[in-house]
Amino acid sequence: MKKIIIAAAAVVILIAIYFGRGIFSSSDNSDNSPTKTSTAVAKRGNLVLTVSSTGIVEPILTVDLKSKASGEIIELPIDEGDAVSKGDLIAKLDATTTRYAYDQALADLEVAKKGLSLAIKEAERADELFRQGLISELDHENTVLARERANSDLVKANASLQDAKERLSDTVIKSPVNGIVLQKYVEQGQIIASGISAVSGGTIIATVADLSRAYVTTAVDEVDIGSINPGQKAAIIAESYPDREFMGEVLRIHPQAKIEQNVTTFDVTIEVDNSERLLMSGMNASVEITAGFVENALLIPREALTDMRTIARMIGEGAGSGPPEGMRRRPGGGEGGMQGGRQDDDSRRSNPVKMVIVVNSGIEEPRPIELGLSNFEQVEVLSGLSEGDTVLTTMTSKALKDREAFLERIRGWNRLPGQRR
Repeated sequence: MKKIIIAAAAVVILIAIYFGRGIFSSSDNSDNSPTKTSTAVAKRGNLVLTVSSTGIVEPILTVDLKSKASGEIIELPIDEGDAVSKGDLIAKLDATTTRYAYDQALADLEVAKKGLSLAIKEAERADELFRQGLISELDHENTVLARERANSDLVKANASLQDAKERLSDTVIKSPVNGIVLQKYVEQGQIIASGISAVSGGTIIATVADLSRAYVTTAVDEVDIGSINPGQKAAIIAESYPDREFMGEVLRIHPQAKIEQNVTTFDVTIEVDNSERLLMSGMNASVEITAGFVENALLIPREALTDMRTIARMIGEGAGSGPPEGMRRRPGGGEGGMQGGRQDDDSRRSNPVKMVIVVNSGIEEPRPIELGLSNFEQVEVLSGLSEGDTVLTTMTSKALKDREAFLERIRGWNRLPGQRR
C-alpha cells in the first residue's frame, strides 16, 4: 500500500513539473515546437449512434400452393412475377371424373328424397290401419323402420353430394392471399399429385408471397449487438433504389451467434414497410439501425479523450505508476479507488470516466469527465465539463516521437540476421 501511495505521489510531482515546464501550456505549433496541439470547444447538439450492416430482403408471408385433388392441369394463367389478389385463379385441373361423381351424388340425393317421401306416406297409412286393428303390430313397426331408413339414406346422400361438391371445387386452385408469384413449378398439361393423399406431400404449383411488409435479415457484429434492442428504428437502402430510403423497425435478435472466419455475428430481423411493393425477395440492402439518440447533449470530439497513462508517457514516465491522488475512481464509475469491486466495474462500463485536457487562459490541466453515448466522431459528456470549455483534441510530442524512434533502432540492433521478429 505504501508503494502505491509513493508511486501516485511521484506521478503528481511529475505532472506538476510537466506543467511547470510549460509543455502543456505551449501553444506554439511551429515546426520547431516540441509539442503541436489543436483545440475544440464543448458545445450542445444532437448525438445519433447508428449501427450499419448489410442484409437480404425476405417476404413475411410465403405460401406454397398445392392442390387437394390430383389430375392434369388444363389452365395455368399465372407466371412468375405476376401480382395476384385473394381469390384469383392459379390453376384448374381436369374435372371430368369428379364431375361424374358429383352428378351421381346429386341423382342419389333426389332418389333419397323421393324414397323418404314415400316412406313417410306408408308410415302414415300404417298408423291409421293399426288404430283400426287391420294390421298387426309387427307390420306397423316395419313401416316405421322403413321411414327411418329412408331418412338415413337422405342424410347419406346429402353428405355424399357435399363431398363430391368439395372435390369438384378442389380442381380449381385459387390464391389464398394478396401477393406476388415468386416461382412457378409446373406447366399446363402436367399431371400433379394431391397434397393430402400423396406420401410425398403433393406437387407444389407455385409460391406466392405477400410483400406489403417484408423482412430484412442482417448480421450484426458482436461488438455492436449490445446496443441493439427490439423496437429501434432502422433505415434500409436497397441497391436497386440507391436514392430511396425505406423505414423499418427491429423485430427480434437471434440469440445464437454465428461464427465465420473467426468473426462472430448475430442475426437481427427488421420489419420493413413495403406497401409500394418495390422491395423484392432476395434483394441486397444496406441497413442502418438507430441504436441511440440524445437531444441537446454536451458534445466533444473523441480525439479529445485521453487517460493518465497517456499523460504519464508524455512526460517520459511508465504507465504502471497508477493515477495520482485526487483522481481516484469515484463510486459509480470512472476514476476512483479500487473499492466497490464488481459493482464498481459495472458502473464504469455504463458511465465510463475518461480524461481531457482543458485549456483555460493558455494553461492546460487534465480533468476527469463522465461519458455517456458516443459514436465514431463525438462523445456525450455527462459531467466534468461545461458548455464553452476548450479542450485539446490532438497533441503530438516531438520528444516522444524521438524516444520511440530510438527504441525502434535499439530493437533493430538486437535482432540477428534471419531471426524471426
